[in-house]
Amino acid sequence: MRRATLPFLLTRGSDSVTVETISTTRETVHGLLRLEGDQLTIQWRVGRRTDHFGSGMRTDEEVEPVREISVHVSQVAGAAVHRRWFGRLLPPRLVLTASDLTAFEGLAGAEGLQLEHPAELVLSLRRADRLAAEEFSAELALAVAARGLPGGSEADRLGDGGG
Repeated sequence: MRRATLPFLLTRGSDSVTVETISTTRETVHGLLRLEGDQLTIQWRVGRRTDHFGSGMRTDEEVEPVREISVHVSQVAGAAVHRRWFGRLLPPRLVLTASDLTAFEGLAGAEGLQLEHPAELVLSLRRADRLAAEEFSAELALAVAARGLPGGSEADRLGDGGG
């Protein structure tokens, strides 16, 4: 069985300012996409650093445990690698589009990755992973297309039929 994997990275932040304190929170999400047969598995871990400034300075750091959801390929409409408008200055992004709003439900809310749209998972990639992302999106497109083919085993549909 073919296994395609792709790492991703998300960063986000927020600031809070009061009369007495300033707090800056930065979150880094390290994740991995894995395609195995008819399942797309998304794993991620959130690291959070909060700097507090006021009468003194304090930094709080925490790392959450790894979380994971699996999405059946039939719930995915496709994937595409998008290059940014500024070309080489900004890293590429992988956009996964769901064919069912419940597909990314575990990622959409506050407990997940807080998606902007529940049917799209937009992931930042390292520049070095652009070609791997192109290959991953092609593998996913093949798996999505194979779901619509009549007959044949999963391995035959994915091109591992041997012979």
